[in-house]
Amino acid sequence: MAVANELERKVKLSAPIPNGNGQPQGGGEVERQRLRTMLLIRRFEEKTYVQYTEPRTLPDGSKEMKIGGFCHLYSGQEAVAVGIAAIFKKGIDALVNGYRCHGHSLALGMSPRAAMAELFGRATGCSKGKGGSMHFFDKEVGNHGGHGIVGGHIPLGLGFAFAQKYKKNGGVTYCLFGDGAINQGTFNEALNMASLLKVPAVFMVENNGVAMGTQVERHSAERDLAKRALGYNMPTENVDGNDVDAVIAAMTKAAERGMRGEGPTFYSVNTYRFRGHSMSDAMKYRPKEEAEKAKLRDPILLYSEKLKSRGLVTQEQIEAMEAEVQSEVNQAVEQAEADPNPGLDERFDDILAETYPYQPK
Repeated sequence: MAVANELERKVKLSAPIPNGNGQPQGGGEVERQRLRTMLLIRRFEEKTYVQYTEPRTLPDGSKEMKIGGFCHLYSGQEAVAVGIAAIFKKGIDALVNGYRCHGHSLALGMSPRAAMAELFGRATGCSKGKGGSMHFFDKEVGNHGGHGIVGGHIPLGLGFAFAQKYKKNGGVTYCLFGDGAINQGTFNEALNMASLLKVPAVFMVENNGVAMGTQVERHSAERDLAKRALGYNMPTENVDGNDVDAVIAAMTKAAERGMRGEGPTFYSVNTYRFRGHSMSDAMKYRPKEEAEKAKLRDPILLYSEKLKSRGLVTQEQIEAMEAEVQSEVNQAVEQAEADPNPGLDERFDDILAETYPYQPK
């Protein structure tokens, strides 16, 4: 009961939904869709965890893993992805990300079928089964990929933003990375040049408190990660990454600044992940008490309670959403199981823009 009262107090103190005029849109339809997307991401990730840990049995009786390679889950950080998607202009804006890229892809509109098929290595996957968990890509929805090298994609974000400025198309680039990436040289080089050129970029560290298993205070001399961009003459700010409305408000402000030609913005979007860094991470570095406290600020719980308190959704509607997204994810798994693997003759396709010079026998 004490937990419920604390949550209720926080919900009542939270800011109103910022939809430009601060009012709900369409009788709450927009807000319910955002909640549904958060639920879809959570169920997709939890189903992925199950599939990753359950090997399949082959005809000869041997076992193989359904999902190969590394896999980094996003559970707990859904408000960030949905907040960006809320203001993202498809066909104009760009998003480039690190390897924890499932949530953003789904929020921007990638189908769970294409996403799950990619995890299974199927030809029907978003990267034709050759990218896997760390390389979700869907240009049609503005997702220019998850990238596996820590911090390696931040200069790419600068490049996308420079192209938008050069073409004067009114677009904004959202470049996301984890708190470990800000210690890479690419972070400093890209932010310096982005500010110098005044490109329309929003750089944001999704600060879940640990770089792999190393707490922020152990890897960064400055614990307030928002301050890490102070030397680059751009606005910097901490954002509550568990509050989707706070994320929307911050991204709107930064996007408008970029479109006015005033240059990039840097955010430390502070959140928490409920799963380990990757599937092999037992999270022994996180005390049980810390994890239990974090659950009180589960972004889905916070947003559900906020919408219920405003009369925009009922518990019955939330349960119906849960059933729908669970069915959608289950169907994605069934389809991925049945889909074909990419052909061996395609293994050198999509590597270079031009014809790959080496053609093996």
